[in-house]
Amino acid sequence: MDFRFSQFEILTAAGTLLVCLYFICVFTEVSAIENHLGSAVSQAVDSDDLYWASVEVDGQGVILTGAAPDIPAKNAALQRAAGVFGVTGIDNQIKVIGEAGTCQTQLDDYLSRETVSFKSGKAEVAESSYQVLAMLAMILRSCHTAIEIAGHTDDKGDAEINKALSQRRADVVAKHMVRHGVDAGQLRARGYGESQPVADNGTAQGRKANRRIEFRVLGGSA
Repeated sequence: MDFRFSQFEILTAAGTLLVCLYFICVFTEVSAIENHLGSAVSQAVDSDDLYWASVEVDGQGVILTGAAPDIPAKNAALQRAAGVFGVTGIDNQIKVIGEAGTCQTQLDDYLSRETVSFKSGKAEVAESSYQVLAMLAMILRSCHTAIEIAGHTDDKGDAEINKALSQRRADVVAKHMVRHGVDAGQLRARGYGESQPVADNGTAQGRKANRRIEFRVLGGSA
């Protein structure tokens, strides 16, 4: 067999090898830059007040994620990352949960004093609760976050029937919220039936407490 190679073949092979070595060096350098930036930015935002921030590096760009308690905290993470030498761009994906936390507090506080009542065994809101729904809608209109309307029952009767009833009641409450100006895309109605009791179903008082509607802030944007 003839293992002799022409000058053209040798030059072509050498050129290919050089190109491969070049790209290996480039990728190695890029990886080293990303590792350095990732470490530097992480150190910059790694503090007791920004413990919730996470860092991801893409080339010389930085992606910030996490859940900040308020807007100033979100901006603080951005400023610290921007102060790191070599960073050319920042995608600040940090979510602000302070507003959501305020909404949950307002909803919980109001529902600790008031209750959404239904006609017995039906998914029809009692007239005495119309004003309660109007007030809840007013709170929700100032909350720019996703909200779950959770329906619950006591453990009397068939579990599947109870779950279906709780779903219908949650749906009805959601419709009332929309009629009062709440964005429908903001709401998630879900029936839990008897699966999440907050009191003893062995007493009349406990069963009454378990028959309830809850509003749960899910976070994020609507």
